[in-house]
Amino acid sequence: MLKEHPSFVKQAIAALDCALILAAFALSYSIVGRLKPLSDAVDYWFMVVGFIGFYLYFAWTRQLFSVLQFNWTTRLSWRVVMIFLSAGVLGASILYVVPDKFHSRTLYLFFAGISFVFIGTEKFLLRLFFSQLRRRNRNISPLILFGRGRQAAQMCQEMRSHPEWGFRVTRILDLKTTPAQFEDILKKNYVEEVFFCLPRQITKSGFIVDPYLQICEEMGRPARVFLNLLDSTRFASWKYHKFLERPTLISHTVELDPDQVLFKRIFDIAGAFVGLSIMAVLFPFLFAAIKLGSPGPVFFTQERVGRNGKRFLIYKFRSMIVEAEEQKLLLLDKNELRGAVFKIRDDPRVTSLGRFMRKFSIDELPQFFNVLRGDMSLVGTRPPTPDEMRNYQKWHYRRMSIRPGLTGLWQVSGRNRIQDFNDIVKLDLKYIDSWSMWLDIKILFKTLFVIFQRDAAY
Repeated sequence: MLKEHPSFVKQAIAALDCALILAAFALSYSIVGRLKPLSDAVDYWFMVVGFIGFYLYFAWTRQLFSVLQFNWTTRLSWRVVMIFLSAGVLGASILYVVPDKFHSRTLYLFFAGISFVFIGTEKFLLRLFFSQLRRRNRNISPLILFGRGRQAAQMCQEMRSHPEWGFRVTRILDLKTTPAQFEDILKKNYVEEVFFCLPRQITKSGFIVDPYLQICEEMGRPARVFLNLLDSTRFASWKYHKFLERPTLISHTVELDPDQVLFKRIFDIAGAFVGLSIMAVLFPFLFAAIKLGSPGPVFFTQERVGRNGKRFLIYKFRSMIVEAEEQKLLLLDKNELRGAVFKIRDDPRVTSLGRFMRKFSIDELPQFFNVLRGDMSLVGTRPPTPDEMRNYQKWHYRRMSIRPGLTGLWQVSGRNRIQDFNDIVKLDLKYIDSWSMWLDIKILFKTLFVIFQRDAAY
C-alpha cells in the first residue's frame, strides 16, 4: 500500500519529542537557576512528567506524530499551538494542587515556552525534509488513475500540485480502456496502486468495474476505490482508509503488518551486511578462479522484475560462459520444467567452477547488494526475467506483489523435484498469504540445511 508507515515510526517520533521536552527542561532549569534560587532538578519531576503526559495525549489524538500522512502539514502551526495551550493549561492547573516543592511558575513558563520552540522547530524541519525529499522524486509512489468526472480531475490536479505528498500519476485511463488493455498496462508498468475514481451513475450506463478489480486482485496490485462497492472480489481484503479527506475502500491481497514490514527491512539490512562480509572474504579467491576458469567478466548482471513490476538489475558471480544468454534459445526444447521458467540439470553453459558455486549457492552472494538496495529481500519469491513474464497466466502475477527474495518457500520445499511452474507459484502464494517474521526465520534456517544437501541447485 502507498507509503503507509508503521506505529513504530510514530512511537519513535513521540520518543524524540519527549527527549526534546527533557532537553527544554534542562535548559530552562539552567536559565531560571541563574535568575532565582531553585530546588534540586529532581524535585520538579512531577512538573515534567505531568506536562509530557498531557502533551503525548493531545499530540497523539491530533496526529502530530503521523509525519507521513497526506494531511500532516495541514494547519501544522495551529495544531502545535493548540496542543501546547491544552497541555500547558492542564499542566499548570495540576501544579496548583501539589506542594510548592514540585513547581515554580517561572520555571514552568520557561519550560513550556522552550518546549514549544523545540517541538515547533522539529515539526517544521520534518515537514521541510519530507517535502524536499519528495519534490526530488524520492519516496514517490507511482500510480494509475482510472476514471472520469469532477472528483477524478480534482484529485489528479491536487496530487500534481502537491509533489510533497509523494504521489506520481503515471497514467490516466478513461472508461473506454478495456479489461485486456488494462491488464496489459499493469504487466508492463511499475505501479504501486490503481486509483478507481468512478461516479455512481456510470454503472447504470453499462460500465462494470468488477473485471478491473479482479485483474488487480489476481495480479496482486492494490486497488483504492473511491466509491462504495459491493463484494466484487473473491479473496482480496477490503479496508477503509481516508485519502485526501475522502472515504475509500482499498483491496489488497498482501496482508502485511506495517511494524513487521519495518522489522523485516531491518532484518534484511543486517543480513545483507553479513552476506557482503562473507563475500568480501571470498572475493579474491573467486575473482581469480572465475578469471582463470573461463574468459569474461567476474559478475553477471541481468534485468529482473520485482515487486509490482519494478525492473532492476540482479547481480551474480558468473557461473556460465559469456554467450549463455544467446545459447539459451537453442536449449529451450531441453527445458525440464513445465511453464514460465527455464531449468536444465546438466546445463552445458555452466562452467566447472560454476557447478561448484551453484551447488553451495556461492554465485548468489552478490545479490546481497540487491537486498541492501531494497530491490530484494532475504526471503521472498524469486524474481523472473521479462521473457519469463511474457508466458505468465494472470494469476501468476500475484507472486510479484511482494519484494522478491534470495530464498523462499519453493527453495526449501524441494525445488529440484518440482517440475511444474504452477506448483512453484502455489508455494509462493502460500508464503504470501501466511507471511510472518517467524516464517522468514524458519525458511532461512532451512535454506542453510538445503545448501549442504547432496541435491545441488541447478
